[in-house]
Amino acid sequence: MQDEKADLKEALNATKSKKNDEIFIDEAQYGVWTLKVARSVQSRVELYWNELRMAYPLFVRLLADIYSVSPTLFTIFIACNVWDGIQDALGMHLSSSLLRKIEAGLVSGIPDARGIVMSVVLQLLCSVAFAYIGWHNSRALRNLQTEVTQHFQFTFMKATLEKDLPTSLEATSSSDISANDAWEAISNVISFFSELFKVASQLLLILHLSRTSGGLAFALLCVVKPVFSAMTYTTWLDKVCFAYASNTDYRRMMSLESLASDNYHQDIISHNLGAWIIKEYQKIRKALTGITDEHPYYYFSRRDTPTYDIFAEVLGNLPIAYCAILAIFRPSAFSVASIAILQQSALTLRYSLEKIFRSAEEVRGAVHSIRRTYEATEVLNLMEDGNLAYPRVDEKEEWNGEKGMSFDLKDITFAYPGSEKTSNALNGISLSIKPGQLVIIVGANGSGKSTLIRILSRLYDPTDGTVLIDGRPSKDYRVRDLHRATAILSQENYVYPLTFAENIGLGYPECSDDMALVEEAAKEGGAAEFIGKLKNGVQTILNAHVTHFHNNLHGNREHPLYAEMEELKKKIDISGGEKQRIAAIKFVAVDEPSSALDAEGELQLFNRLVDVRQGKTMVFVTHRFGHLTKHADLIVCMKDGLIVETGTHPELMENKGEYAKLYDIQTQAFAN
Repeated sequence: MQDEKADLKEALNATKSKKNDEIFIDEAQYGVWTLKVARSVQSRVELYWNELRMAYPLFVRLLADIYSVSPTLFTIFIACNVWDGIQDALGMHLSSSLLRKIEAGLVSGIPDARGIVMSVVLQLLCSVAFAYIGWHNSRALRNLQTEVTQHFQFTFMKATLEKDLPTSLEATSSSDISANDAWEAISNVISFFSELFKVASQLLLILHLSRTSGGLAFALLCVVKPVFSAMTYTTWLDKVCFAYASNTDYRRMMSLESLASDNYHQDIISHNLGAWIIKEYQKIRKALTGITDEHPYYYFSRRDTPTYDIFAEVLGNLPIAYCAILAIFRPSAFSVASIAILQQSALTLRYSLEKIFRSAEEVRGAVHSIRRTYEATEVLNLMEDGNLAYPRVDEKEEWNGEKGMSFDLKDITFAYPGSEKTSNALNGISLSIKPGQLVIIVGANGSGKSTLIRILSRLYDPTDGTVLIDGRPSKDYRVRDLHRATAILSQENYVYPLTFAENIGLGYPECSDDMALVEEAAKEGGAAEFIGKLKNGVQTILNAHVTHFHNNLHGNREHPLYAEMEELKKKIDISGGEKQRIAAIKFVAVDEPSSALDAEGELQLFNRLVDVRQGKTMVFVTHRFGHLTKHADLIVCMKDGLIVETGTHPELMENKGEYAKLYDIQTQAFAN
């Protein structure tokens, strides 16, 4: 098992194993794109061999995965592909036999009626068998594709859900590989081996049919063009490269195109920007005349002259030219039937070989896709996971979590990974929060309030400094336990595309099926009234995903199917305040909790949260100075990533510092 893992790891890291001193970077401009290409000193043969060697453990794992998904379907699919590999050769053999019998009868004047009829019947029976097996193959293919794509969809989703927040924001973390891409790679690999089997059977047949007329030479000439094409064809698949749109006009055109998306539609209409966008777009299109924007990878397969194509076509005619020359010097070795059969065989073999070499490139692409598929399932989180359970029920009472969490932050510094800002989001933060305290974090925009909440919730680890939770470093605890014990009510009011009941119940997944508890929570959270107005109540699905297709219905509003289609598109829309209420039912820990609520809703929310604060440490981030600041055990005032003041409301007002200044700004607005 260890050896298998080692081989797989080697395969996944194959492209990273080259030494830097063997790589040269070339730069090229192709239309709107700038390409940077790594040129290796490895030969093409060596490169292909290394790819094959590195691909082997990937294929083994892939076949094992597919077989485990559906052993029966996989076996049927493979058997049908093996049969597909021999049916062309078998069909040519039967046609050859029939033509020879017909020609012999025409020459002698005494046709072998029984033999001809038997050949025709045999060919018909084989055609029926081909069609029947092909039908079975299509069914197996569709069913296996469904099973495999669902398997990889689940695998990708599972890997995504296992990523911590810093890992998910890395540029290399997001992969554009999909379950359909994985299936296409699998299908290409299997088709390649089926084509190999097909070519081998056709070569054997040609050697058999032309054994009296220079069969080996004829067979070799049949493969000249495909081999030449394969050896001289260039592709992006063996390149280590990247490309980016460097043309400023093209980038502006893409920006203008994005303005036509749904995200900006309301603003575009309300500000009457449509005419301006069209005018600017037409101006940019004119500037880009004659500059290609086709995919940059076409750069590697372009040809500047027709010489290559002409030479390749001449090579393709060598087999029939050989037959013509041989017929002149050895006419007894040929018959009309044999020439027709050889020509058909040559064309079929050439087509199959060209398909093989095309498939070989597809297989290289498939190896690339398979590698990316398994890379996408390998989760290497940046945050260190601990082994200690939370809460620590076996320790003394002050650390068992029953009174709420305690936090001690010591000289915390934090900068977001990949941020272009030159300053840190947090600088030298030190703070102590006792179990059960109600803490308010205030400050201007960009002061670091939300970042501090993320550090406390261990969505991020600090760049420097130490976070103690209940007296132990946060890294000692299992991340999932901490996230289970904490919750954030964010200013970003995400409501899941599930039922209201599930949206509420997922605040406590272990009891999410308890409808009595869900309805009580909706009532306590102030959401029962607007939920009760909906036809299906708590079972109403928010933003349900309905996939649909239509044909010949666009603009045909009078058609009865159009109304049914529009009915499918309808969504349940709720206001920002209603979303906030649903979210507030789920969580207790709070980043701009009242941003979408009116004054009355804000008061109700805070009163309910304060009512359930027993045994909980509550930390609120807010711009509004009102109800909570008067009840807070601790107010933390932040500015430019620093804590500038801490204390209670009376203490901070007496200090006449940053907090008092922000408070007075809000009260003066109401006073005036």
